[in-house]
Amino acid sequence: MLKQSGSVGLMSGRPMAHESVLPRYSLHMETYETTTTWPDLAERVRNAGSLLVVTHRKPDGDAMGSCLALARALPQDVGIHLVGPISSTLRMLAGDTPFTDSETEPTGEPDLIILVDTGAWVQVGPLSDWLKARRDRIIGMDHHPVGNDIAPDRIIDTSCASATMMVLRLLDELGINIDEEGVGEALFTGLATDTGWFRHSNADSAAFEMASRLIKSGVDRDRMYRLLEEEGSPGKLGILARALGSMEFVFDGTCVIMQLTGDDFAETGATRVEVEGLVNQPLSISSVRASFLLYAEEDGATKISLRSKPPTGEYEPIDVSELAVKLGGGGHVRASGARLAQDLPTAHAKLMEALSAAAGP
Repeated sequence: MLKQSGSVGLMSGRPMAHESVLPRYSLHMETYETTTTWPDLAERVRNAGSLLVVTHRKPDGDAMGSCLALARALPQDVGIHLVGPISSTLRMLAGDTPFTDSETEPTGEPDLIILVDTGAWVQVGPLSDWLKARRDRIIGMDHHPVGNDIAPDRIIDTSCASATMMVLRLLDELGINIDEEGVGEALFTGLATDTGWFRHSNADSAAFEMASRLIKSGVDRDRMYRLLEEEGSPGKLGILARALGSMEFVFDGTCVIMQLTGDDFAETGATRVEVEGLVNQPLSISSVRASFLLYAEEDGATKISLRSKPPTGEYEPIDVSELAVKLGGGGHVRASGARLAQDLPTAHAKLMEALSAAAGP
């Protein structure tokens, strides 16, 4: 195990010292793979009279975009049931498209339930029992490598940069025109936000081809950027300042941990949804290979966001999805998350334990 030395704050200019940097490591994961085909999945959607779309709690741009695209494009009665909080920008994106934001169970009995952008029981939270009772009616589309057997019929495609790429594949299979009002914008939202506006390593040629197709269909990328990235409150900058001020460098400065307390949110006026993207900020430092943001939720639990850079010739990659799994969460190799039912100090200790275990003796 690594020996821990005293840490110092960002303003000192010195990182917290450790004896080694993190190598790549492996962790056994539950088998999570495709169980059906696109034509068969499309046939189930086509034959359903009513549908309900659900996703992970605290939906991001990809989750919301996937739900909105399905609701706007499919000809049936399509409901959306979300478990918040939901940012004001995503509410503006929804516009007149109705959705339910509640931790209570959905009402009614849809013929088919479409689960998008997740396949993990822990991420659907309070909807778990309701979904378990209707498991035979669930189909899934997910681009994350880790999940559970929630949807018996599912397609898992980790090559997709966003879940909206998979939604577009389904709509194409159904022969549905995506030029309908609002469909392209919803699809673009997921693609743009999950690729960091095409800056992340998952922005491959397929992602750019989809973006080109959507722009040709009429999506105004400048308007979308203003809506999604330039409609924040003053509190968002305030909470960014608090996060950066809490920076703790670990493992020879190759990793950064930031923490936000309940007081930080109360004093800046920021909401929890406004931390979206803050974890990426330390990655602009040349020596930093991974960044972690821990913040206190209203119920006393701690949310952890994990990000890492692509590998270089000098360093092995850090797979933050495997770290997230060890903490009870999941996600992608470069972007993952976890939620711990403990306070910040306990969550910080567990993160350091996972990082130290990854580094080895």
